[in-house]
Amino acid sequence: MTKLPLASGLLLSFLLILSACAPTIVLTPTSTPAPKIEPSPTLAITPVESAFAPRNPTAAPLGDIIDSHQVTFETPDGATITGELYGSGDTAVLFSVMGNCKPGWREFAQLTSAQGLLALTYPWRGCRGSGRADEDELQKFVDDARGAINFLREQGAERIILAGASLGGLASARLAIESQASGLIIVASPPAIAEWGFEIEAIDLSTDIPKLFITAENDPTVPASATRQLHDLAAEPKEWQTYPGDKHGTDLFKTESGEAMQQRILEFILRIASAQ
Repeated sequence: MTKLPLASGLLLSFLLILSACAPTIVLTPTSTPAPKIEPSPTLAITPVESAFAPRNPTAAPLGDIIDSHQVTFETPDGATITGELYGSGDTAVLFSVMGNCKPGWREFAQLTSAQGLLALTYPWRGCRGSGRADEDELQKFVDDARGAINFLREQGAERIILAGASLGGLASARLAIESQASGLIIVASPPAIAEWGFEIEAIDLSTDIPKLFITAENDPTVPASATRQLHDLAAEPKEWQTYPGDKHGTDLFKTESGEAMQQRILEFILRIASAQ
């Protein structure tokens, strides 16, 4: 056996003793927890059929939801229009129809009134019982919307949300600032009607109220790209939503996307109503 020099042996013994006395350090890996993403709150939507609740003083009477109240109002240029009024409240939603005169907002107006809001929908003065429209009278559509807005103010509406499809969206866009609207919903509207010499400009949509633009991806009447142009003119805040299919305007309610579209619009309306 090889003997270590005395000095080396003493040094080795000292290191062994020191190592035995030293505390054991255990390294544990550390991790930074991922940020917690809170889901966006989903606002409660009251179905029409359950809005009426016995002994619930805050529930809307069923008759006020299901049955329309036929009303008439005057436009600034003297025309008389008959509309359908639903619900009650100091927040109102004005639903302006498409240029084809279909009453496409009727069921949605009922659903809106079930949320404790006032809802009005109406045809243009150019609409006829047959569903056809007189184009010369139809071109006065902005004054028709003005008359509807004035009527809602007379009913005590302190806040008005403008919602319109196609031609109705153009009227809503033109009057967003003038009417001091609290919100704007536009479904499948172009930025202009060239043959009428009508055009929406950026100044019309320069308000800071919430805005929601909706269309079908393959809308054959007003291409999605045209509605996108209108969206791009608008100042923030604004939201963009498309749905699959080729239905135009309020016809989208009758598709597989109809329920999702209802939910999307109602949540937008209720956010505005609850923020006031």
